[in-house]
Parts: sequence; C-alpha cells; structure tokens
Amino acid sequence: MRSSVHLRPDDIMNATVKLLLLLPLLCCTLADTERLHRERRGTRSFRDRCEDSDSAAVRDLGETWLRWRGQRVEYCRCALRGRVRCHYVPITTCYVSRCYNGGTCKEAVYSTDFICQCPPGFTGDQCEINLNEKCATGSGASYRGTWSISGSGAECINWNSTSLRGKKFTARKPEAVMLGLGNHNYCRNPDGDSKPWCYVFKKSQVMWEFCSVPNCTTAPAECVKGSGQSYRGMQVVTKSGAKCLPWDSPAISRKIYTAWRPDARELGLGSHNFCRNPDGDLSPWCHIYKGSQLTWELCDITKCPRRPSTISTLGPRAPATTNNRGSCGQRVTKPSNSLPEFRIRGGQASDIKDQPWQAAITVYRPRSRSHSFLCGGVLIDSCWVLSAAHCFHEGFTADRLRVTLGRTFRQKNSSSEQIFDVENYWLHEQYNEETYDNDIVLLKLKTEHGICAIHSPEVLPVCLPEPNLVFQDWMECEISGYGKEEEFSPFYSEQVKRGHVRLWPQERCVPEKLSGRLVTSNMLCAGDTRGLDDACKGDSGGPLVCEKDGRMMLAGLISWGDGCGKKDTPGVYTRVVKYIAWIANKMRSNR
Repeated sequence: MRSSVHLRPDDIMNATVKLLLLLPLLCCTLADTERLHRERRGTRSFRDRCEDSDSAAVRDLGETWLRWRGQRVEYCRCALRGRVRCHYVPITTCYVSRCYNGGTCKEAVYSTDFICQCPPGFTGDQCEINLNEKCATGSGASYRGTWSISGSGAECINWNSTSLRGKKFTARKPEAVMLGLGNHNYCRNPDGDSKPWCYVFKKSQVMWEFCSVPNCTTAPAECVKGSGQSYRGMQVVTKSGAKCLPWDSPAISRKIYTAWRPDARELGLGSHNFCRNPDGDLSPWCHIYKGSQLTWELCDITKCPRRPSTISTLGPRAPATTNNRGSCGQRVTKPSNSLPEFRIRGGQASDIKDQPWQAAITVYRPRSRSHSFLCGGVLIDSCWVLSAAHCFHEGFTADRLRVTLGRTFRQKNSSSEQIFDVENYWLHEQYNEETYDNDIVLLKLKTEHGICAIHSPEVLPVCLPEPNLVFQDWMECEISGYGKEEEFSPFYSEQVKRGHVRLWPQERCVPEKLSGRLVTSNMLCAGDTRGLDDACKGDSGGPLVCEKDGRMMLAGLISWGDGCGKKDTPGVYTRVVKYIAWIANKMRSNR
C-alpha cells in the first residue's frame, strides 16, 4: 500500500505567505547581480558619468564645467543617469590667466570655474592641445599634439577613464596639466621616457605602449645666437647643474614670464622646462630652486660659431639694460577719450588703466604711526621706479618708504594694487637743492623672489627713450598724478588724474617765463596754452609721457613750476633722455 501525504489548508496558506515574502528579496538579489554585471562590463566601470557631446570629455557625477555656446557661456553639471544639465551664466575676465598659447581666460561670475577661448590651432580646457603639432621632438616630453594610436595600432585610453584608477599617470594627478594629461586620449610622455606613450586595452587588461607618433626630422639647434632670444632648444640644466622648473609650475605663477602670458608662444614659453630668454637678458635662463629659495640662473648652452660672449650667472631677475622692451608703454585699453578733459588741476578724474606706470610713494611718519603720501613715481621695470630727487630732501631711510602700484583711488585698497617696500634708492650725485637741476632719483623695490611688479592692465612699465631720441616741439603729451587740484588746496586728489600738455621749444623755456628761476639743459618745459592742464604740488616725480611708434615713452619727470596752471607759464620737468646712461649704470651695479 503506497503512503500519501495530505497537506492541510493551513499548511498551504503558510507556505504561500513565506514564498511571497521571499520573492522581493530574490528580485533584489537578481537585480543587484544584473547591476553588478553591467557595472563590470566595458571600459567605463562607474555609473552616472557624463560625456560632453562637444568635446567627448568624460565627467563624474556632480562635476561642473563651462562650455561655449556661440558667444555665450554655459555652466554645466553632470547629473544622475549621465544627464548633462546646463544654463547660461555671466562671465568676466580672469584676474590671473590660466590659458596656454595666448588663450583668453574667462571665469564665471558666481563660481571659480573658468574657460579659455583658444586661438586658431589650439584646443583643450586650457588651450594646451596643439592641433598642428604633427611630430614629437626628442623624447616628446613637450609634445602636445593629437596622435592617439599606439605602436600596435590600438587606440589610446582617455587619461580620465575610470579604467585607469590606480595608475600612476592619469588626468586626476595634481600636476596633470603640466604633464600634458587631461580629458583626452592623446599620446604623452609624462614620466620622461624615451618617447610618448599611452594606456591601451590588451584583451581584458590595461597595458601601456609607446605611440607611433612620428619623430620630427629637424631638431632645433642646441646652440645660441647672440643673446639667445630665438633659442628653441631643449636644454633643461643651468650652469650650476640645477634642473629648470617648468614655465607653468605653480611655484612661478606670480612671476612675469610664465606659460600663461598672452605672448608666451612667441617667447618660447609653454608647458616645458627648457631654457629660454623671454626678456632679452644676456643668455637663456630659467627659474630654479637653490636649496629652498626660488631664484633664477643662466643656462649652460654652447654659443653658435663666431658669436662668443662671457656672461655671469646668478642674481635677481632684472634687466641687463634699460631697454625695457616687451609690453612697456602699451595700455591694455586706450583711454576713453582723445580730448584733454582729464586734468590734474581741476576737471574730471581718470583710471589707473590709462596710466598703469603711475606709482604713489608714501613715507612712514613715526608721530602719526602711519604712512602719508609723499610724491608720485614712474614704474620703468619690474623692480625699478623713478621719481624726483627733491621729494627726498629729508633724507628718509629706505625702510620708511613704500611704493603702491595699480591703485586708482589713492587711499582705497584695490584688488589690482601691488604694494612694495623699498630696498634702496639713489639720488643723482649732482642734484642741486636750490635750482632742482638733476632732479631725479631711482628706487629699487624690495622682493624675496627676484620679481617685483607683475604685469596687469593696471600695472605696466613705461618705455624709456633711446639716448638720442628727440621729441618734437609742441608735441602733445600726457601727465598724471595724485597731486593737488589747486595751488593752495590743503588736500591731495583722492583719485589719479591725467592731463594733456604740449612740449615747449627750448628757446621758450627761459627764466623770463618762470619768475626768473634758472632753467638748465637738463630740464624741459611743457604746458597747456589754455592754462587748463598742469601739474601741481604732490604730482612731483610723476610721468610726462609722449607717444612714439605706438608706445608711451617717458619724456620727463614732474619737477617744479611757477604756481599751478597759470596761462602761458609752463611746468618744468626733468629731461629723462639725459639720464639713460645714469639709470642703466645704477641698475646694473645694484642688481
């Protein structure tokens, strides 16, 4: 007799309830298994990553970036499920550019994100990718082209891919941009290997391979002609054997010559550490560390045949001569008017961008325990300022002096200002306190890094004239300063002012026009024949600049006059062209 099992209704009901309770858990487990399976497939192993349709750049969840939409800029964010959410944002010019190869830097008004507007032939987040670089020079350490195929023919992996997590060289490395790595898959040589390489997939593994990028057939000459301003070789060691810092190193971000300058490419500066001579020094040089101190040193490069020279090595970055070429005397934007309506004595105020070489010199007064305005000054190079000798008749010690650059309002702080203590100053040896003959003084700004004033729209040096330059009679020139608006006013101007005057012929610059006071050949006269624009007390030491070949040249320093703004009475200025050799000698002997 076969036995049989009879289930009671209650048992069937309990089994059904248990099965229903287990079904959600089973489904979740299967879903997790399927999700895990999906996540482990392919080259991108993490969910919620976005791919920019414009650049093919891969972004993480929550990552933000800017992108151009015509002439406007969108602020984008990587949202859930790989969706890109964007909206238009206002932008402004970056305070410090972070774009390579002359790119224009713009930043969002309400965030720290920035975007670069690249010149033709360049692309990348910071214009670091050169679309026209078709071959690698030497080991390819400076290669920034777009080759993306390895020696075996495999396509390179994006340096930002999650497949590279745990690798030493990825786009997430802090110094990635300096190494040429980014949100792209182009061949690079970030570790100084023998040639550019990249990561590739070999079956199921990530490997690295050298790239098939061609080598340039013609290498740059490894010798210097003249001072070496055209040198584009690959020397990276100085005379003492120190290794050069890259021109885009964060350590030199406040220096004048970096890879982010608008003219960096023309000067040979970029994402490399090759010796260069961007400032017309005696030979190519580079920034280095000496112990823990950041300094500079000339490089040990062979001279090209028939052009020998002897050069020195260490010292602060300063010009070898007073030929302060480069961006001297060039305003970023032209003054807003061409008529002489801005004037020092009366009239409307100006902006420091109209005269970015204008300096304000203050002196510490122990009695008031504060700095008070002393005189104007003129920036002629990074660490050098000219002024009038008569401002220093009290014999102030250098440590009591301070120079402010880039400030429109004399007593108001500004984000564009640069303030320096004075290391030393030199009055002309033949300065005459009674006649104000040779009324000139040279100040050296104090710095710990070899560079003082950083070029900006508000701070630029004026050009010094050649010793034989002659300015035409009645030529219209400009004066500027923070001086008093009226002769007997008790107050200095709160805002920098600018005025227009004309250069008087020397035969009219005579004592009879100036209450009988002596006028020497070291002085020149300039004035407004209408009696409207003139320098006044407090403007002393400020600039008289005249345009020559599109640049503003320093023709004179505001020195003295018979009152302020008298009709048919000129102001008297120190004739700067007479002192070019004196200035050069002082700068050379006190570097």
